Amino acid sequence: MEDNYKKIEVLKYVKEGLKNGTLVPQQAEKFARIIARQGTVGEQIVTWSVDEAGKPIQEKVGTVELDEKTGKPGWIATKVDEAGKPIIDTNGHSNDWIIDDSTFIKKYELDPANTILFRPKGGIQVFVQINENIALKQWGEEMQIAAGGYINITDPDDMYGISKRDFDDTYKVVEKVNQK
Repeated sequence: MEDNYKKIEVLKYVKEGLKNGTLVPQQAEKFARIIARQGTVGEQIVTWSVDEAGKPIQEKVGTVELDEKTGKPGWIATKVDEAGKPIIDTNGHSNDWIIDDSTFIKKYELDPANTILFRPKGGIQVFVQINENIALKQWGEEMQIAAGGYINITDPDDMYGISKRDFDDTYKVVEKVNQK
C-alpha cells in the first residue's frame, strides 16, 4: 500500500465525517451489468482502479474462498459495456473483483434480455464521497481508494469503498440525503 493513503477504520471515519459535515450522504441506484463466473477456491484476483491523474492503483488482491453461509466458492465479476464485453481501462486492466456466493445471490440475477449478463437486484443505496486518499479493511483485504471515491453506508454492518471511476460507471445519483 502506498504511503499517501490514510489508514482508516471505516465505521469511525464515517461517523465522524457525518457529524462534522465533511461527508454528505447521497442516494444512488446501481444500473451496471456484469459478467460473472463462480471462482475456484484459492484463485487470486487483482482489483485495479485509477487515481485523479489516471495513474493505476492496485486497490487490492483478493482470493476466492468458500462462502461460510452457502459452502460454495465466491464469484469473479467483471465490469462490461452494453454489448457484454469486458471494459479495459487506459492502463490495460479489466475491472475484476470477487463477491462471496451469498452476497452475489442477494445482489445479482441473470438479465433476461441478455443471459450472458447479470443485472443488479435491490434498489436505492446510500453513499458518502471521500475527499482524501484512504486505505480501509474490506472483506478481509486492505483496499486503497483515491480522493473522490465513495463509501457505501447503506448497511452499517457492511460498509465498503468504491473508486470514483467505478461508482460513475455503476451507479446513478438519485439525490442528496437530508441529514437533519
